Amino acid sequence: MADPRSRLLQIRAYLLENTDGQHPVSVQKLVAYLECSGITADRRTVYADIALLRGSGMRIAQRRGRSGGYYVEMREFDVSELQFLIDAVQSSRVLTRQRCDSLTAKLRGLASRHAPIKLQNMHLRSQIKAADDSAFQNAWIIHEALNANRKLSFLYCQYSSGKLLRPRRGGQVYVVSPCLLVYSDATYYLIADHPYHDGLAHYRVDKMMDVRVLGDPAPPMDPSFDTAQYERSIFSMFPGEQRWVRLAFDKTLLGAMIDRFGTEAPVSEIDECTYAISAPVRITPPFFGWVFQFCGKVRVLSPDDVREQMALMIELVRTAARGDA
Repeated sequence: MADPRSRLLQIRAYLLENTDGQHPVSVQKLVAYLECSGITADRRTVYADIALLRGSGMRIAQRRGRSGGYYVEMREFDVSELQFLIDAVQSSRVLTRQRCDSLTAKLRGLASRHAPIKLQNMHLRSQIKAADDSAFQNAWIIHEALNANRKLSFLYCQYSSGKLLRPRRGGQVYVVSPCLLVYSDATYYLIADHPYHDGLAHYRVDKMMDVRVLGDPAPPMDPSFDTAQYERSIFSMFPGEQRWVRLAFDKTLLGAMIDRFGTEAPVSEIDECTYAISAPVRITPPFFGWVFQFCGKVRVLSPDDVREQMALMIELVRTAARGDA
């Protein structure tokens, strides 16, 4: 006689893999499937097993009629959620191609076998992938340090002329207090407090080597620190001095400003074509590059020294362009 637990697990696996609202399975087919697997069963035992699975919390529904049967009505993730997760995995630069494909297969396995037809979203496969698992593993170590409120040590690297990562500062070990792990531009960044760095320092996780959690406790974060506001103030993850900046912009760009600075940023009308917005910004070259991309439809109103920095950058670009000519 077959072990009832084995039969129960087989029925559960079959329902998860093969059924959904459009593809129910009859009891007769379940009995036949079990017998093909070497498990003796009849209609009565299958009905009893389905009742047990329902009692355990599995959402199994029944469709009446000649083409009816049983199917899994509710899963941990619906197809749209799985699609989102697969897109995120496919576009990540932290993962190797092998790990990316493995995670994608695992996510598809959470739906019925009929659903993956809708999940074949391969247009993101051309994205650059990691050469190894170092960034993926480093991120996990950083999570451990953050959860334990411990300091981190690591070597920080840069590319040499041979396109190989080499430790910076002659192999000096960095010891920092981790504050945040940020996912931006399809990769991870560690935001940390370095004792010899003015303000918070940013580190590309894929450029870190020999990452270790130390026994020394990290000082607690300032409770007034606004994580969301800090992330909005950063452009391309470049650290820099934070200043309150007032920008004038064409009214057609209101959506772009809200996307960048959030709905809380104060907006006022200058004239019938122009709004102004005030927001905290890290003053860095990527910030000015962000302003340049709007081709004159965004300009810095204040403070004056930030306007002067932007004017100097424009002049440097003009000089470089004349030199290229």
